[in-house]
Amino acid sequence: MSLNQHTNRLHQIDLLRGIIIILMVVDHAMYYCLSFAVNDPMTIPGTDPGIFFTRFSSHFCAPLFVFLAGLSAAITEPKYPSTTAFAYNLIVRGLVLILLEFTLVSWSWSFNPLFPMLFAQIIWAIGWGFVVLGLLRLMGIYPVLIVGLALVFGHNLLDAVQVESHGVVYHLWSIFHQKNVLELPFGFKVRTTYPIAPIVGLMCLAYCVGLYYRAKNYSAQATTQALFLGLGCLVLYSLLRGFNLYGDASQFTVFDEPLHTLMSFLNPTKYPLSLQFMLLTVGTGLILLKLLSGLKPDFSKNFLQVLGKVSMFAYLIHLYLLHAISWLLIPALGFSFSDMTYGETLVGLPLGYGMSYFTTLAMAAVVIGLTTWLGHHYANWKRNNKTNLIARYI
Repeated sequence: MSLNQHTNRLHQIDLLRGIIIILMVVDHAMYYCLSFAVNDPMTIPGTDPGIFFTRFSSHFCAPLFVFLAGLSAAITEPKYPSTTAFAYNLIVRGLVLILLEFTLVSWSWSFNPLFPMLFAQIIWAIGWGFVVLGLLRLMGIYPVLIVGLALVFGHNLLDAVQVESHGVVYHLWSIFHQKNVLELPFGFKVRTTYPIAPIVGLMCLAYCVGLYYRAKNYSAQATTQALFLGLGCLVLYSLLRGFNLYGDASQFTVFDEPLHTLMSFLNPTKYPLSLQFMLLTVGTGLILLKLLSGLKPDFSKNFLQVLGKVSMFAYLIHLYLLHAISWLLIPALGFSFSDMTYGETLVGLPLGYGMSYFTTLAMAAVVIGLTTWLGHHYANWKRNNKTNLIARYI
């Protein structure tokens, strides 16, 4: 592993983030085409295998975004003059991300600032991860490690705890562990799509892994150890999933059809991130980091690394592009703009709107290309405007 001393970046992290952005664009394109909605966990049998594995590939996005955020936090910590300054930066950054979730991110989905349903999704969860990591870091490194281990490996013990009343405890529990819809003032509601307990835990453990990388000076030995850690995660996942021992509310089932059995094995719960879900996705991510570290530092510097270096910008812009293009295609798909459900449904598309699987992938490819092009220009602007408030947080 080789750290760029000028930018404090590891090329394999940028490459993996770029891959994640591509998978995310495809997944969100499937949502806009409306024909490919799935449950969580996905219904087996009942989900087309092509749709299943497309959705499965996107499962790596959220946990790896969280993991890489925690890893990167540890890598960049030495540039701060003190632990207090580092922790303060994390807390402020986290609060900014929470604000972005309920403004720019929410508006990208609805194109309607007054749409009554808000969604607390991955950006909000990462924001809380930064806030809690910053607070824990002020108390030392061991509290970060202990909280990380407890939340990642222990939060599924709380699956049976369901709070039904709509008081303060219900709201706090919905934020922490139980996905729910919460009432807000002025007629708004928020769905806690990503309860924060496993996200915070994963962020803390990723930070600890980053500290280890730093202590080992980003050596090849450290990346090899990460490879074995990733393999260990997959072995543990196989045991927990294969024997239905612990770590997920859903059950692995053996079917007469081998493909359905495989799909069931690869179908842990995403909302909230279960232990099994994290072992599968993060374990694979650690292996990929090792493999990507063997590539030259300038590999795919004009594509994957562009997306990876401006991942927050790419996250935001691809949502706006998908939404805008899906609206522009309304006449081409035989609908009228008067058929739109704007204000009634989240994305406002006509009922029955949809495209074929391969047309959807083509739309995703166009958005990936535009996002990369815009990301390249944004990266250049950001490089020349480092003190700008937008450049600091997006």
